[in-house]
Amino acid sequence: MIKFLFILIAANVPVLYADTECEKKTLSQVNYMRCLDQQLEQNKRDLTTWENNHLFILETQVSTTGRQDGLKMFNKSRETFALYTEQDCRWQFIVQLPDNKKASTAYKECQLYHLKQRIDLLKHIATKPE
Repeated sequence: MIKFLFILIAANVPVLYADTECEKKTLSQVNYMRCLDQQLEQNKRDLTTWENNHLFILETQVSTTGRQDGLKMFNKSRETFALYTEQDCRWQFIVQLPDNKKASTAYKECQLYHLKQRIDLLKHIATKPE
């Protein structure tokens, strides 16, 4: 019975891929929110991967040079980024209230924007020629 319900639900829910852009015009509000959720999760994973990459490089540098300044500042920038992103998106959420749909959409779009921006920055730094 559970397998039948799962198959029925899976057949009726369109598959939204996290690597595609969410198009507000072509998706229903519910599917658009699901798409944003999927993209947020994927971008959070990507950000963690890039941060771990930089942490590895910085920790290697600390072990060879003994200088910890870069690692400390990188960790501080991670904390600052998380705080700034939360506060920046929270005010955008509050402005849209009492319409919860608009507020949630604004918050998720803001989070997604900041995550993509941070990922692009970390990618650029990692691929910069020496």
